[in-house]
Amino acid sequence: MQFYNFVAQFFSMRILLSLSLVLIGFTTFSQGQISLRVMDENNDPIEYANFRLFSPKDSSVVSGEYSAASGKIAMSDVPQGNYYAILSFFGFEDLTLKGINITKPNQKENLGTITMISLKSQEFEEVVIKGETSLMESSIDKRTYNVSEDMTAVGGGLTEVLNNIPSVEVDNDGNVSLRGSGSVTILIDGRQSALSSGDGALDGIPASAIERIELVTNPSAKYNPEGTAGIINIVLKKKKLRGINTNVQLSAASENLYSASVGFNIRNEKMNFYTNYSYRYREGFRNNFNERTSRIGDTIEFLNQKRLGTDFRESHTGKVGADFFIKENQVIGISASGTYTDRIRNGKQTNELYYNDELYQYWDREVYDPRNRNSIDLNANYKLDFNDKKGNLILAATQSIGDESSIGEFEEYYFNPDGTPAANNYRFQNQIREDYNSKFTLTADLVRNINDKMKYETGLQAIVNRQNESNFLEYYDTLTGGVIPDPNVNNELQFNEDIFSAYGIFGHQVTKKLKYQAGVRLEQAFTEPRLLTTNESFKNDYFSFFPSVHVVYGGKDKGELFASYSRRINRPGSRELNPFPTYSDPLNLMRGNPEIRPEYINSYELGYEKMWKKVSLTSTLYFKETVDRIQRIRQFYESGLSVTTFANVDESYDYGVELIGTYSPFSWWRNMISVNAYESRISANVGGTQLSNKGVSWDAKLNSTFSFFDNTTAIQVNAQYIAPRYTVQGFYQRNPGIDVGFTRTLMDKKLVLGVRVSDIFDQMGFYFEINDGDVVQKTDYKWTTRRLYLTLSYKFGNLTTKDKVLREKVKEAEMDE
Repeated sequence: MQFYNFVAQFFSMRILLSLSLVLIGFTTFSQGQISLRVMDENNDPIEYANFRLFSPKDSSVVSGEYSAASGKIAMSDVPQGNYYAILSFFGFEDLTLKGINITKPNQKENLGTITMISLKSQEFEEVVIKGETSLMESSIDKRTYNVSEDMTAVGGGLTEVLNNIPSVEVDNDGNVSLRGSGSVTILIDGRQSALSSGDGALDGIPASAIERIELVTNPSAKYNPEGTAGIINIVLKKKKLRGINTNVQLSAASENLYSASVGFNIRNEKMNFYTNYSYRYREGFRNNFNERTSRIGDTIEFLNQKRLGTDFRESHTGKVGADFFIKENQVIGISASGTYTDRIRNGKQTNELYYNDELYQYWDREVYDPRNRNSIDLNANYKLDFNDKKGNLILAATQSIGDESSIGEFEEYYFNPDGTPAANNYRFQNQIREDYNSKFTLTADLVRNINDKMKYETGLQAIVNRQNESNFLEYYDTLTGGVIPDPNVNNELQFNEDIFSAYGIFGHQVTKKLKYQAGVRLEQAFTEPRLLTTNESFKNDYFSFFPSVHVVYGGKDKGELFASYSRRINRPGSRELNPFPTYSDPLNLMRGNPEIRPEYINSYELGYEKMWKKVSLTSTLYFKETVDRIQRIRQFYESGLSVTTFANVDESYDYGVELIGTYSPFSWWRNMISVNAYESRISANVGGTQLSNKGVSWDAKLNSTFSFFDNTTAIQVNAQYIAPRYTVQGFYQRNPGIDVGFTRTLMDKKLVLGVRVSDIFDQMGFYFEINDGDVVQKTDYKWTTRRLYLTLSYKFGNLTTKDKVLREKVKEAEMDE
């Protein structure tokens, strides 16, 4: 612990020293000021007029500023030189102001009062204001999925939204995969969060609380290297509109599903306060069917299991925060977000055991499994934009806390083949699990433009992670007739993890068509899982480096060719490390492996992106080499027991192609189509047996939107297919469905009515098959997926701009911040 304190103090001193040098080194001296006032033809001040200052040498933007409510513009820290400016505002003619000269230190250049001329009415009517955005937007390093444009997710949860995104899948247990890999880092508002971990955590976040989802498949060294498949960043709603604004949404669906959300914000020149709350209530069924055939010498053992049950969830999600604009170039932000989720699973499982096709025994197992989870994130950040407009500094601190508890009550009744009760036919087990995690993250990020073609980024990060997991089980002893604890299961695991890292990135625009970015991240990790019950420790400290390179060539006319490389890591968590099993099904156990190592991946991508008038295409070839890949392994025993655990497979290679295209044949019809195909090659040694497997997997998704009646009515169809995914022992497959949504906007787009049907043909499910030679296991999962949703959303508020058309333009500008 003393060493941890020393390291933390060392990095804190480094951060403070770096900030001191930054503040000293980037202070600007002897620069001029430009001021003016913007008025309309009626001599009324114009607010939000855009004043941009240009260099006549290359027409590059030197600085920019918006007018205040009084119409005044004050631009400080203007370097000495000759300039021209363009003054623009929606509904008015652009004005070009020439001959602006700053020739001496501390010069104050007053341009006086500038009168803007409004456009003629016929010209004004030709301007089209669009309040909608595209469903998917692409940039060089990430893709952004705008949740508000996905009508087939209205009234649903985060898992439904994720399943609509190209190359993203969520299985029946809520595990997320990207391009077929489950090693994905889930971020909430750009930070690792307790809101995204734990049973049912993702589905507890309703779609109405999400602004957008960002996918980064090959992150640069700036990002935390956790997650070998990439990063999925879930951005919760944070209103930024000026004035007072409120949004309310209500949803109801068949099979007893209800949700509601409300969002509010108030913003002026000094601060922005925002808050939102979402509630979700869901009932449904959850069934699974399992068959296992085992060859034991000359005997064939067959186990047939069928579980029918219910699945209830109720969740509350909230966020509150404020941004304080202490100066024109400094912002302090604070926020708190949290979730509370209740989940109760009830079920009855029938079990039939056969030997050589003859029924030997059968029994019923009744399960009551309630659990709840509380999560909270506390965030504080500070942003400083340097006075020379050539970079910024961001400091951020996050404290994330999660607490989950679950109770399992299991009763079993055994019978002979003729239906009579077996000897000692009644058994029961009671299990209590407690999980607690706390993660503190401190970051400092600096961006500095050397000139208009080169920049560098650097930063430091410290992560202190503490987890505690305890499990207690007691059972009915048929020999003594009493209830005793099970020493093979009862345990307490403590997991400490401290990670300290630093990164540096350099970017260069070599020509108009060629640019690159290269960087490296250095990281020291201290990890120690401790089994408190047995007083065992599995300490593992390791140093890692993570280089990254991104290169882009081309332009909008002929498209852009991009290539990238990055090295990433997947660290095992407490679930993968805890060797004590869970007992929801005594014949199919799951336990961790405390000796499991982190897996590393080398990821390469080569792609091309081109946009035409009605069509866009993004194509990517990728290759991933994984060292010590972590994968689930199922071990079978002669007693009839199977145990799922985790192991580092010897080698793993994935290579594939991803195609994402949009096609809009008409202004009222938009389509997004994606195809992802890859081959996996895996080999591992399981229980002394060398296993290997390979196969081609692929998936395709279609999102088609039809808009009518001046974009006030829309119909959207979402369909997809997913082929089997291969593991070292077999394969698994998720069967997706087809969703249809309809929306109608009324009352000047303030009121939105929505109807949608999820999984129209009720075909969604999950299947996996394992074959290790002597044992074949097949399992099917099915849960409530077909529902009819009705949704109502209403927005009301007042923006501080008087004219209605101008309010719409301001709203667009604010939402782009």
